[in-house]
Amino acid sequence: MSGDKYNKQRKRMLERLDKGQELPIIELGMYDLTPYFRTDVFDVSLSEAIMLNKNAERRVGHVEEEIFFSPPQYDALKCLFQMDKVILSAPTSFGKTMLIKEYIYTAKPNTIVYIVPTNALAYELERSFKENEHFSEYVIFDKCSAIESIHDEEKLFFIGTQEKFLELDRSILGEIDLFVIDEAYKLQDSIRSQRAYKLSETFLDSMTRNSNKVFLLTPKATLVGFDKYEFFIYKSDFNAVEKNYIVLEEINFYDTLLNKGQEEKTILFCNSPKQINAGYEKIKDTIQSENVTEFVRLLETEIHPDWSVVKLLKAGILTHHGQMPKYVQNRMINLFNESEEYKVLFGTNSISEGINTVTKNLFIHPEYTNMRDILLLKNTVGRAGRLGKYPIGYVYSIVQVEDLIENEITISLAIADEEELAEIEDSKNTDKILQFCEEQGIECELCQELLKTYKISLIKLKEILAALKKDRKYPGISNLPFIANEAYKNDYNGTLGIDKFLITGYLQNFYMDGTQKEFLNNFGDRIAYLKKKTNVETDNTEIINHYMQFIYSTLEYCIMPLVNIGIEIKTKCPNWKFGANVIESLEECKSKYYTKTYGGLNVDELSDSHKLIVGAMKDYGMVGALKNLNGEILDEIQSRLNVRYSTTDVLRAINYLAQNSQKYRDFYVDLKKKYMI
Repeated sequence: MSGDKYNKQRKRMLERLDKGQELPIIELGMYDLTPYFRTDVFDVSLSEAIMLNKNAERRVGHVEEEIFFSPPQYDALKCLFQMDKVILSAPTSFGKTMLIKEYIYTAKPNTIVYIVPTNALAYELERSFKENEHFSEYVIFDKCSAIESIHDEEKLFFIGTQEKFLELDRSILGEIDLFVIDEAYKLQDSIRSQRAYKLSETFLDSMTRNSNKVFLLTPKATLVGFDKYEFFIYKSDFNAVEKNYIVLEEINFYDTLLNKGQEEKTILFCNSPKQINAGYEKIKDTIQSENVTEFVRLLETEIHPDWSVVKLLKAGILTHHGQMPKYVQNRMINLFNESEEYKVLFGTNSISEGINTVTKNLFIHPEYTNMRDILLLKNTVGRAGRLGKYPIGYVYSIVQVEDLIENEITISLAIADEEELAEIEDSKNTDKILQFCEEQGIECELCQELLKTYKISLIKLKEILAALKKDRKYPGISNLPFIANEAYKNDYNGTLGIDKFLITGYLQNFYMDGTQKEFLNNFGDRIAYLKKKTNVETDNTEIINHYMQFIYSTLEYCIMPLVNIGIEIKTKCPNWKFGANVIESLEECKSKYYTKTYGGLNVDELSDSHKLIVGAMKDYGMVGALKNLNGEILDEIQSRLNVRYSTTDVLRAINYLAQNSQKYRDFYVDLKKKYMI
């Protein structure tokens, strides 16, 4: 039977399974659909008995349920054992994460590094390991409060982003037995992007450390440039689930979405938070009642009642995008995965690259415009359907997307380009660094410290220094978006005309409206401020999204690193020539940022271990609580942590102290109520 005919027949069988029909064991076995075998059948033929026995040998060991690998999955697992460097290239729902878990469960490597693209995915993956007693022997962490020798009996397991990995003193890991990079297709991104630079540096780290095993996980693709590193490519187009593509008329799009979402898990995939807002506007007239939960009340208080996230939540619809606090993201995903009350989720690419949640129905927003990013589309569509749950995933759109998604793609390793590789290598070359320091007028020791601390290249540092040298007409924090835009170029995702007001609206405590002092205490105040400054009648939820983008992305990842670099240079090279009014802008920004974020907490005077705890709480979105921290509270939390720990462990410590703290119980109870329930 030809491959095309074989695949068509397998899909017809999956469609029958999706309708609840039972299929004979012999037919399922012929098409490698062995995970769908009924194992409680006793009246079987000899051939079927042999198939069932073979299937039993492929049982997944790290779960309690009776789950079995298909023959292609089992072949992939054997490959992981046989080869030291493997690229596992297969469809999104092939089960790559499950295969890695089974390898870890069976091989029991002592030291593991597992790199994932987002903090949200790290949190989800870590939770799945920690809640599974089969992995209880591992110390799972993404930060370390002290450098100490490794105990022979410890099994160390780092799970986190490339940024978190590069922040570690890698000497604490010792010899690495298994190094995994999930979503490794991102290694094709040019290292001129800072995240891509850090991922490529992490990849090279896995090579230069001679990690015993290195596994790269990618969608099915043609892979180019990896041969230099002697990877074995295990490539499979097998899928134990299939997709049905349905083209809708736009007039019927939202009605179909809501009808499907009444009974089945359904995701609307959007370009941006703005499209999520547009989705709400399309359905708001159909909303019959509002469900005002404690979560709704919290978001109305902490953010604003007009935020589309709140409005959708009242309608029983969840949201997920990168420009929201982590505790909100996690609550949304937990509700979608675990609650039958919530069947619909509106999300952006954060549901494609940031989490492993699945759905039966995937709708592509009618105004989605990023069709050229085929990898993103493939990853997103891969969320529809899941082995053991949804044999068929349904993909709805107003244009034909099947041909785009089913076509083969090529992933080219960025650092296979000698110029890109040289940018990383030159940034570690002592002679190149010395030459750079002479040209730029900074001390070599400071330069090396900046490269190491901020994980940047010499080329990027040169661009940052050039931006800091440029004169500014007036002092003030409104300069920072313009300085950061010049320093980070393509990594700067803000809108300068708005950002100059967003930074003042967020970091200032008040502004003068004529002779009247107007305070900026919450999002309501910030909305009013931005409207007055721009004289544009913009929808409130769009203004909130502008602030969210600025606070959780632009400010954290572009502006504050630039501010800290500039102030370090001023401190250690006092004669270095800054542009006019630049250093004043940097110092004002740092002062206001610290006051806004930490209140009376002097972060600079904290111990390194306390700084890590504060950082974990901040990353999770507990910003309101940081101003009330003190040394005793931080000591209490630290007493519940190992030397190596993660944000999840900090949350567990807070949960414990909400019941057991003698002095600060109310503080922890409030934290738990706001951010963890």
